[in-house]
Amino acid sequence: MKKLRALPVTIVVMFFWILPASAETINVSKEYQETIGEYIQVYQSKDNHLSLNSALEAFRNGYFSSSNHTIINFGIDSKPVWLALQVSNTGHSTIHRNLLFEASWLDKIDIYFFQENQLINSYHVGDSLLFSQRPLKHRFFVTGHPFEHGETTVLMRVESIDAMVVPIYFISSENIADRKTLQGYSYGFVYGVILALIAYNLMLYIGLKSSLYLLYSIYLSFFLILNISYTGHGYQWLWPESPGWQLWSNPILVMMYSASGLIFAIRFLGIKTGLPRVYHMVIASCLGIGTLLLAAVLTAHHAAALFISLTFVFFFASLMILLGAISLQTGNKCAKYFLLASISAVCGAIVTTAAICGLIPFNLFTYRAVEIGMMVDAILLALALAERLNTSQNEKLVAEKMAGIDSLTNLNNRRSFYKFVKPIWALGLRNNSHTSIMMIDIDNFKLFNDNYGHALGDQALVHLAETLQKEARSGDILARWGGEEFLIFLPETKLTDAVTLADRLRKKISAIRLATTQGEKLSFTASFGVAHTDDINISLDELICLADQQLYNAKKQGRNYVCADLF
Repeated sequence: MKKLRALPVTIVVMFFWILPASAETINVSKEYQETIGEYIQVYQSKDNHLSLNSALEAFRNGYFSSSNHTIINFGIDSKPVWLALQVSNTGHSTIHRNLLFEASWLDKIDIYFFQENQLINSYHVGDSLLFSQRPLKHRFFVTGHPFEHGETTVLMRVESIDAMVVPIYFISSENIADRKTLQGYSYGFVYGVILALIAYNLMLYIGLKSSLYLLYSIYLSFFLILNISYTGHGYQWLWPESPGWQLWSNPILVMMYSASGLIFAIRFLGIKTGLPRVYHMVIASCLGIGTLLLAAVLTAHHAAALFISLTFVFFFASLMILLGAISLQTGNKCAKYFLLASISAVCGAIVTTAAICGLIPFNLFTYRAVEIGMMVDAILLALALAERLNTSQNEKLVAEKMAGIDSLTNLNNRRSFYKFVKPIWALGLRNNSHTSIMMIDIDNFKLFNDNYGHALGDQALVHLAETLQKEARSGDILARWGGEEFLIFLPETKLTDAVTLADRLRKKISAIRLATTQGEKLSFTASFGVAHTDDINISLDELICLADQQLYNAKKQGRNYVCADLF
């Protein structure tokens, strides 16, 4: 607070205060919970540099008019505005009250207190000044004054290139502390959720090496920084000595937030590969608008930068919904979450932007609508990413399974066979269990293919595989070993039982009938080699080799035969 002891003669003058009939007077003894715009009179001169004396003269002559709104709003790049407030203290004790301006982006606010026609106090605040120069270290602008008995007139000059939104509270220090605490809890919750999502997606990025989670973290980070910027937390916490950056932070961060959101959307929805024309249009638009914003920043056209960034917000909002709708139509399952999330975030952003621009009433809900929308957006996108991750993992498991499955017979291939058998084999060795291996080979299969064609040969392989699957026990592991050879691993199985199973399979296979295109019924046979062991010193491959030797013996016996041996 700057207490004036000596004032220029041009300022300390006598005035016969004439208050227009439409104005209302603030009672300093009352608590006002809402903004006091309806108590304020407004004067906007064509002269941007209207002096205090001229403003006083305009007020005395009744040129100020009642605002008739709880919050004063003149939109973006408005001329400086003068505000007048009449405060009455009918008691004999001094009452301290504060003027709280809950708009962190106002460039300059000059406040003058007059009593008994003399200027007794003044403040000069705004985000064009260093944060350390504020009378109260608050993210908004707070000026306190001890109102003595009688009438006090407060004249305020507000100047801002950003949106001229002036929500003013006439409030006690206790209520300011309560509001600060309540808002601290709410912002703490919002920032905590956003930071948790950023950290979670960064960990997913590190673990899964998918750029999608990194892009989502960047998108959330820019929203967080943008929110911190326009709510005043950034100037309070991060750059209190950088009014230059404070001036340009909002349009630049709006652009970065929107661009990062579009980049994430393109990657999430697969626009680059699925809709290449749309992809190139989005990239070209981002580069074009980004170039315009850069030109505005380099030429110091702040109002143009604001207009460009806000235009891009509406472009971003429309495009996010459009991309989600297109992707949903093309069958992208995750697009439904993205579309709902985009609609939520976009509606919140539009409501807040429209409120700041003066298109709709400015209040707590409209001011913080973007945070509400973004919270819903973040939760829905987290669900979408979780579903995408789950789908990706399922696809990976299916792909891994298919990589271990023979495409013709749907039996395990060699790689998959070893994967499933090795742990069972190791367990059997520890328990000295009986283990058997059965190797099967179709007799004269090359001749069968040469005589009847490979298509009928494939049918023989498929029917044999189906027979093996049907007759095998639940714990047995089957594989197509190669060509017309098949292998069955028989855990906990003695040689006699394995031979019995092999002979049953031999008979089932010989009963298979294949129909040729001419209607002829064909049959084929298979030979079996069975090997068994309970020796812990024998390896799996050695047992398979013994089964292969027994299969060779079965072929020598005239085929359609079962040969078996112990290791």
